[in-house]
Formats: sequence, C-alpha cells, structure tokens
Amino acid sequence: MNEIEFARAHLGDYRVQGAEIKPRLCPYCHGGQHGDKYTFALNMDKHTFICLRGSCGKQGHFSQLLRDFGEQPDKVYAPLVTRSYVKPQPPKISREGAAMQYIGQRGISEQTAAAYGVGGNTQGEVVFPYYETPEAFQTGQPVFIKYRPARKLDKGERKARREKDTKPVLFGMHLCQPKNGTLYLFEGEFDAMAGYQAHGGNCVSVPSGCKDFTWLDTCADFLAQYERVAIIGDNDAAGQEMVRALSDKLECAVCVPDFARYGTSKDANEILYRQGAERLSAIMDGVHAAETLGLLNIADIAPVDLSSLPRVLSGLPTIDRMCGGLLMGDLCEWTGKRGEGKSTILTQLALESVEQGENVCVYSGEIPANRFRYGVYLQAAGELHVCERMDERAGRVTQFVPQSVQRKIDSWLNGRFWLYDNRIAGADEAESVLRAFEKAYRRYNCRVFLVDNLMTVHTCRNERDFYQSQADFTIKLRKFAEKHGVLVHLVVHPRKTGGQAVHDNDEVGGLSTITNIACAVFNMRRLDENEAAEKGCDSAISCLKNRAYGETGNVRLHFLAKSRRFVEPGQKEKPFGWEQQIAPALPSEPPF
Repeated sequence: MNEIEFARAHLGDYRVQGAEIKPRLCPYCHGGQHGDKYTFALNMDKHTFICLRGSCGKQGHFSQLLRDFGEQPDKVYAPLVTRSYVKPQPPKISREGAAMQYIGQRGISEQTAAAYGVGGNTQGEVVFPYYETPEAFQTGQPVFIKYRPARKLDKGERKARREKDTKPVLFGMHLCQPKNGTLYLFEGEFDAMAGYQAHGGNCVSVPSGCKDFTWLDTCADFLAQYERVAIIGDNDAAGQEMVRALSDKLECAVCVPDFARYGTSKDANEILYRQGAERLSAIMDGVHAAETLGLLNIADIAPVDLSSLPRVLSGLPTIDRMCGGLLMGDLCEWTGKRGEGKSTILTQLALESVEQGENVCVYSGEIPANRFRYGVYLQAAGELHVCERMDERAGRVTQFVPQSVQRKIDSWLNGRFWLYDNRIAGADEAESVLRAFEKAYRRYNCRVFLVDNLMTVHTCRNERDFYQSQADFTIKLRKFAEKHGVLVHLVVHPRKTGGQAVHDNDEVGGLSTITNIACAVFNMRRLDENEAAEKGCDSAISCLKNRAYGETGNVRLHFLAKSRRFVEPGQKEKPFGWEQQIAPALPSEPPF
C-alpha cells in the first residue's frame, strides 16, 4: 500500500498539492473541537506525516501511519535523515597498468573487475566506484568512491581513502537482483568480487569496515527486497562481531558461514587466492541460519576478562576506576534530589560517549528540545569557548556559544546525537520511547541511551498501577540493553525529597524492582556550604550499587557553572572532538 492507496482507504476527502496529500480532517484528531481543516499532511517523497494542530501534533513516518490504521507496509520506508551527500565526479578509470596487475595478483579476473567497474588511476591506486543501480553504472555515475594503493601495504599504512561526504551505500548493488536469491554481504570490496567470481549471484560489500552501519539507512529500500542475507565476515574478532551485530539489526532471515571452513585464510579473497574458487563457493553454499538459543551450556561459554568488555568511560577517573567504566549491556540508574545535577552529569556522559565513537539517543521528558540543545552545546563548547552577556531585562549574566563554535559542534554531533521528540507521544509513552530507541539502534547505530526521567514517562495504566508500570518499563529497558549490548542510563527520583541524601537503594522511589534490576546505581548531590568547605568540593556522586566489581564509594566533584560541566578536584576540562580534525573511519582490508 502506497500513500495514495492509503489516502483512498482512510483519509476521506483529500487534495494533493505537489508531493503532499492533505485530507480535510486529520485522521487522528479529526480537527479537534473546532473541526480544523487541512492541518494534516502526508508527504509522498519523504514518506512522513504531520498534524499541525498543537494539541494533536501527531507525526512520524508512513510505515508507522500504516501500522496505526491496521495496514502492513509493502516495502521498508526509510526514516528521513536530514543530511545531504556530495555527488562525486565520475572517476577516470584505467583497465591496464599497475592497478590491474595488482588486482590480478589477488586472484580477481579482468571480467570480474569490469563487472564492478573497478580499475586504476594515475596515482597508482585501485579505484572502487559504488553504483546504486544498473543505470548509474551504465552512465558512470557512482555515489561513493574509495581508493587504495595498488600494492601490499606497509605495516601501519593507511589502507584506504574515500571521497569526502559521499553517500555510503553497498559496493556492487548494481549487479544485484532479488530473483537471484540470497544477498551475500562481505566485509571488503575484494571479498565481494571474490564471491561473485567464485559463486555468482548477489555479492556486495559494506563501505566502511565492520563497525560503520550508516549504510543500513541509505540502503533500507534495497535491503527490503531480499528475504535472506548471508553475512560473510572476516574470520577474526572484528569480523565475527560484525556478523553478530548485523544479525541483530537486519529484519530478514540472516545466515552465517562456518568459520571453521576458512582454514588458515582470513577472508573470502584469501580463500579464493589460496584455496580456489570451488572452496569459496562451497563455503557460500554452506551458510546456515544464525542461531538464537534460549539456553546456554555454561561449559560452552567462553571465559571473559571484564577489562576487555565493550564499555564507555565516564570521563571521571574515580568512577571509571571504581566501576571499570560503564559496561555495554547494562542499565545504570541515577538518583538524587531535584536540582542536584542528575540531568547535567548525564548529558556530560552522553557527550563523552560521542567522543569515544558511540552514537547517543536521549529521552528528556522535562526540557523542551531547544533548551535541551542549549545546555548540551554549553557543555560541548567548554569554558574556553562559552561567552557571556548581560540580560538587561532580567538583570543577570547569561552564557551563550558563538555561532562559529556552534557550527563546528553541529558538524561533530550531526547524525550521532538524537533526541526523542516529545510531541509524538501518545497515551502509552513508554512504548513510544522504546520503539524510538529500537529505531535509533537499528537505523542510526545508537549504542548509548538516556531516559530522563522515569517519572515523566507516561503510560496508559491507571493511577493504581502507576508504580507497577514504572517497574515494567524499567525491566523493558534492561532487556533492551541486554538484547542489543547497549548502555542505558535511567534517572529515577528518590523516595525522600527532604534534606536527607540518598544512602542506599531502598530510598529510591517506586517499587524495589527498579533498583533490583539495575546493574549500577548512582546518587548525585550538591553539598551544603559546611560540607563543601570540609571536603574541598561542591558536589558528589555516590556509587550505591556496582554489579560488575562490587565496589561502592564516593566521588568528589566541582561544578563549572559557565559550561555546566562537572570535573574532579584538580582535573581540567577536556577538549571534545569538534576542536580537532578527525579523520574518517577506514575499513579493514586483507593483508596481502
């Protein structure tokens, strides 16, 4: 069902203006008390909808609209990302010389290279153009281009470079047809070409290594055509982690290879080169469904070193020493009296996560989006870059981030820091938040999540079930963290709101389930003048629960009002990545 078909079935009287379908009445609020007309718009190009009535405010993507009215989408409508890509100049590719000789040395035939449009340039590099369609291939119009030296690389040498700001898609899409069956997804371009040469069929490669999943968004419609995807990763830790992550993110049937059959070879290209086409074809034919087991034999579980587990550092040395960092897969709860700094410390931790390469998604139930952005940008800028001016009307000094700095922070956070839109919330906001988090994980690779706070997440339960619904939502957050291996922070209010501080988990508001289910519990508080003078700080974090290491204790902090950051005594503000020139992530290539 497309937008026009939906309009005919569900929107009654409507008109079409350009790319927008506008019904006489909103299908959700029906114009409200006054029957407001033509406030609802369904965009056929962007696959989005919105009602402009403030008391309604329904908006989202077409696939959600279909589900709300009991229809099933016949394709994947990718969420709209407000990002534009640069179209590269068509490359001048040579089919002879050093690049073609190197390609041949890796066991790739001239016919295979030609099918993918691969060749060389005058700089002695192999050129990998990425085409979305057969038509784009025929007219020589790639959307993404990568280059690598046409020789064996020296140790530590950069493996590849790419055209800046181009659209990340899958290498080899123009050769694929759903009628050919399984889509084979490789980790590198040479691997995809090796698979195509040995086996034929639909063989593509990810654009930027095993940790970059931006192509899941740009290729959503392409992927929706395939009922079965085989992920042929490299036989190393990074490759197998890519297989695990994609098995979770892809919504179709996922198959994986038997890595034991790789022998001593690391990847598909090396298998072709050392063991031959028949061996590689047999491995591709022998893929099996990715397993989802309900029970584990403890003797089969690999031993773990806690210090090697995926984690995000808080940026506060004492917390990181005490807890070993904040572990992925955990639910961390933060409590404390109102106005003590819980939200502030957590947005600081969110920026620390971005600094460490993790994408973040935040639900903030108390602060409008523009004010939330204001506080985050002050923290990101730091005292050195925050300016002050006098608000003559209020008679006070206010802080602001100059436009030149804001633009740099925009570029740093673009596509990496997502905020839940409170305007879309329905009666059961808890489910809405969880759905948004799922999308943020699957589409934007967010791996750190923040819920601020539990009290503001409305549910459809009646008042009698209020505390139970909070506990249920907390359990779902913990399961979400475990399922996807992500970190979730949850702000909860204490049971006592008077002058006393929170000293143990039993003083946190709500049912005991809320803190029982948590992996770590922290209390944030401001110190009074006497305690501040005694301890040489103005704030403190108490670790009340630490499931990973069992250690608890207190962390002394100073609050920097100008930038709204917390630092430990003697610690200086750290510069974030927007102040530096950050090189783009590069993919892994076979060591030939």
